[in-house]
Amino acid sequence: MRALARLRREDQGLSLAELIVAMSVTVLLLAMAGAFFASVTRASTTTTGVDSNTRVASTAMREMQRMFRVASNNPVASGVDTQYAFQYASATSVRFFAYINLNSAVDVQPVEVQFTLNASKGTITETKWNGTATDASKSYFEFPRATTATLGNTPTSTLTLASSVVPTALFTYRDAGGNALMPGATGLSAADLQSVRSVTVALTVGEREAAKPSAANNVSLTSTVGMPNLQFGG
Repeated sequence: MRALARLRREDQGLSLAELIVAMSVTVLLLAMAGAFFASVTRASTTTTGVDSNTRVASTAMREMQRMFRVASNNPVASGVDTQYAFQYASATSVRFFAYINLNSAVDVQPVEVQFTLNASKGTITETKWNGTATDASKSYFEFPRATTATLGNTPTSTLTLASSVVPTALFTYRDAGGNALMPGATGLSAADLQSVRSVTVALTVGEREAAKPSAANNVSLTSTVGMPNLQFGG
């Protein structure tokens, strides 16, 4: 009889209390696992976003640094150097002459370069114009020139350096004494253009709407670039 009673109790299975405890433990374990995977996913998304923004910002910054470092006045055959390095400069756009290696260590020629931040599109573009030699020895070059923000001449090349750029004052200009040169509505004045000796680039890449969570992945880089060719009278 005792054995039969024990078998009947075993056939009854789990009690309600035991079932509730088992379900609670299962739910708790599932919640912990879900929270863990959600945390891993968020961390992975954050890392991916930061890495991507860092690559874009670094690539654009390196190119702008490279070109600013070789900014130079454009000499003319008459010897009267009126074509100063900076032709136009504002907080979001700058155009200047630069001497770069085009094909080899000995093939150094001037180019006219413009960096422009398009605030509505969130892009930075690099536009270049090759000069036209004005003498047989190719010592002097002529370029399209204007005091306005854009040139009507067809560029030699146009490249998008960065996208997802947060609109801001991209460029700040300083003279030899480190004094800030403040652009007006039409950019720097002619006198200030001649005085530029360094440019500070402040670049932020990522989410353009600060209220969105992804804005936490934004990457900001700042670099002040000196121009030896101008500092030493080039």
